[in-house]
Amino acid sequence: MSEPIHEMRHHLFSERYRVTASVKASGILENLWREHVFCTLWLDNQVQSYNTLLLDVQSEPELLIDLPLHFPEQIEIGAAITLLSRVDGVICGFRSTIIRHDAEGIVLQYPEEIYQLQRRQLFRVPPTVQDPDEVEIYRQGALMVGGRMQDISAGGIRIMSRCPKDHPFQPNEILTQLVFRIRDSQPLHMPAVIRFVDNHVAGATGVVLGVEFQDPPAADQEKVAQYVQTRDREILRMLGIGLRSSAKPSDNSLRTKLKRWWSH
Repeated sequence: MSEPIHEMRHHLFSERYRVTASVKASGILENLWREHVFCTLWLDNQVQSYNTLLLDVQSEPELLIDLPLHFPEQIEIGAAITLLSRVDGVICGFRSTIIRHDAEGIVLQYPEEIYQLQRRQLFRVPPTVQDPDEVEIYRQGALMVGGRMQDISAGGIRIMSRCPKDHPFQPNEILTQLVFRIRDSQPLHMPAVIRFVDNHVAGATGVVLGVEFQDPPAADQEKVAQYVQTRDREILRMLGIGLRSSAKPSDNSLRTKLKRWWSH
C-alpha cells in the first residue's frame, strides 16, 4: 500500500522525516550496504533515474556507490544528487553531491542528514461515508474540474473525476492547486502534479487521477498526515486486527469489503 518510490523524491526531505539520532542514521546506511539493497539515484533537476548500490559507507567524509548503467560520462564535480531506497519496507534517503567518479564507482559527499518516512504514513486510506470527499482541481489554462477523493496518503491523493471538456488530463501535468477538506478541517490548498491518468476505470466519461502533493504548506501536510494515521487506526480496528472474535463476518459486511480493499 505504499506510494511508488519515485513519488517520494519531492516531499521526503522535510524536517518531520529527518532522522535525528546519528546512530540510527548510520544504521540505515549500514543496512543498505550490508544487505546490498538496490537504491534509486537522481541527478537533481532531471527526470531520469538510475539503479545503484552502496559499496562503502565507512570512509567518512566520503560515500562510495556503484556506477549505474548508462550513467552520463560528463558530470560536473559538485553535481547534486538524490538517493532513495527502502529499509524493512520503509522509504529512506538522502541528498548529497558528487565528488568524483571513476572505474570503482561514484564518490559522494557523506550525507549530513538521513530521512525516513514513518511506516504508517506510507498507507493510502479511504474517507468514511461521513467524511468530506469533494475535490476541486485547478489547472493552468483550463477550467476547474470537480472530483471525489477515493483515497489519500501523506504524499498524495487519488481522485475520481469527469473527463474535462476543454483539455484532457495528462501525466506530469502541474496543477495550480487542489482544494479539498478532510475531517474537521477548513479547506486545504495543495499545489500538486498528476502522476497517472486511468481512463479505463471510471467509464467513458470518467477518469481516475493519481496526484502527488508538491511542496504543500507544512501545517496542511501535518493535518493530512494526522488524518491518515487516524483513519489507518480506525480501519485496523474495524478489521478486528488485535481483537479476539469467534464470529465470522458475512461476505456482504463492510468489514469483509474493507479487507478485500486493504489487501489490494
